[in-house]
Amino acid sequence: MNRKDKKIYEKTKEYLEKRNEEDIDKKMKTVEKVLKIEDYEKRIECLYDLICDYLDDKFKNNCICDFKNNICASRRDLMTKKKKDTYINGCCHSYMRNKDCVNLGKDGRCKTRNIGCKLFTCSYLKKKGYKFKLNEIYLARYFLNFRQKYYIECAFYIPREEVIKGILKRKRPII
Repeated sequence: MNRKDKKIYEKTKEYLEKRNEEDIDKKMKTVEKVLKIEDYEKRIECLYDLICDYLDDKFKNNCICDFKNNICASRRDLMTKKKKDTYINGCCHSYMRNKDCVNLGKDGRCKTRNIGCKLFTCSYLKKKGYKFKLNEIYLARYFLNFRQKYYIECAFYIPREEVIKGILKRKRPII
């Protein structure tokens, strides 16, 4: 492990301990797995997929959007207050264009893996205390620089491959 990778490892462990995270040993094994990947592009691809899985687990395990019949809790709440029909598919529906995201499959699941979309929380969820920031995710905090994190957070509805290309373009030494 080179000096930079060692520093990423140490800072990540320190961050997890400071936040009193659960399963620190398991998370550090994941960090080690990423650090073993020497090819930068492959490392970014692995990180990207791990962050997507992390966010999917958070949303699924906590049932955050609480979909019922393809209608999220936010939209159901609006329907009860305004007593009118609303769109299905929650955040995957563009109200400006009045159509669903092109990456939304017929089964209601996303066909691409987009961290920006997964990080997004509507005002309803924010009021409930849910707010995700890429810098608070241990896998992103020290592996990605500010420009890369900002790009990811703003890259909505874009396929995984294009987002990864954008991340690679924004490579800069971070530590």
